[in-house]
Amino acid sequence: MTGEQTQPTVMASLSADAKLLFDQRGAPSFWMRFARNRLALGSLIVILLLCLLAITGPRFYPVDPNYQDYAAINAWPSAAHPLGADSLGRDTLARITKGLRVSLLVAFYVELLNIGVGATLGLLAGYFGGWVDQFISRLADMLFAFPGLLFAILVAAVFGQPVTERFGGIGRLLLVAGSLALVSWPLMARYVRGQTLSLKRRDFITAAYSIGAHDRRLIWRHVLPNVAGLIVVSATLDVAAVVVNEAVLSLLGLGIQPPDPSIGQMIRQSIDYLETNWSQVFFPSLALTLIVLAFSFLGDGL
Repeated sequence: MTGEQTQPTVMASLSADAKLLFDQRGAPSFWMRFARNRLALGSLIVILLLCLLAITGPRFYPVDPNYQDYAAINAWPSAAHPLGADSLGRDTLARITKGLRVSLLVAFYVELLNIGVGATLGLLAGYFGGWVDQFISRLADMLFAFPGLLFAILVAAVFGQPVTERFGGIGRLLLVAGSLALVSWPLMARYVRGQTLSLKRRDFITAAYSIGAHDRRLIWRHVLPNVAGLIVVSATLDVAAVVVNEAVLSLLGLGIQPPDPSIGQMIRQSIDYLETNWSQVFFPSLALTLIVLAFSFLGDGL
């Protein structure tokens, strides 16, 4: 009878302890602190507005981003073209709207792969240790030893043309996302591994294991909720780097290919006209700057 009474008591204690880290920054207090950080709050609003523009822009501004108006070649902003037109007479606002959607979609796929691969491997390495930790850590170190962006450039250069010919634009987009995720998941894995190693030594993990809790239950119920915040913050901060790296690939002609626009590709195509019509470079560069700064400040605020 005493044993039957003791086990629920122990489990209740473990449940309370397991929520300790997760509840240290409870939702109300977290949002109050976040709301007081005006820079982070403003960045969140900017991100929401950019996402809204990328998603609903074509509905409210139904202009074909690839339509060439030969009467508006290199046009400055006007009523017909609010942000001007490029060297082929294509509307800059329509192309920025489509380019934002493409760049954010690449970032979404990259972070999806980062979380799916990097966070998972980091959890496994930190929790199980031993040869699992050694194998994953050495694999991550190998990728860290190679310049990340250079590796992404190499992958895009080697596989870009065959993938585009076989699968079209969506294949190219996924290749760009995959090449960027390939060089960014080790950082996510390292962060999660370090946090998991720290959590594994906590009393509630040791006690839960001693009363027979399985590894899968410990990971899903106790470890993962306490590293979820770190994963979100790391992914948010990484979006800024991903957008910049995608722009660099596009600037080199290795990213998203015409006629599909991306922010980096628009900057690349308009650089030659910087002296005659600086607005062609300014507005895509402004969009890129807003994305990078907004995600950076939001990650810092979180």
